[in-house]
Amino acid sequence: MQHITVAASTSAREVAPGVAVTLWADVTPKPSIHVYAAGAVDFSPVTIVLTPNPAIRSGKPRYPKPDVATAQGSTGNVPAYAKPFRIALPVTIAPTVRKGETVTIAGAVNYQACDDKLCYPTTSAPVVWQIVVK
Repeated sequence: MQHITVAASTSAREVAPGVAVTLWADVTPKPSIHVYAAGAVDFSPVTIVLTPNPAIRSGKPRYPKPDVATAQGSTGNVPAYAKPFRIALPVTIAPTVRKGETVTIAGAVNYQACDDKLCYPTTSAPVVWQIVVK
């Protein structure tokens, strides 16, 4: 069971070889669910991971500032997302990619979700972007 939905989009649908574009993963936790953010101790924070692809070079993902949540078994609040949020990941299309090609970039959003009663095992939501090289 997925506890989140992930929608993929890009800052540009078409880019030239050697040009940077931002991949966006819009993450929406289901009602009464939160996912942990960086800095959460004893929990797995949300991360985005790309499948290796020679057609791109990826940069460092950017995550929004998290809210806080109370975690089962924890003595305090932990950084988490309970509302929709966007992960931004800059990538550069390799200069060797030919014009007219479509670059398919696959990856996953890894996360640990919890509700008010329990925490679920860390899982992944697949995500795919397509960029046309012009």
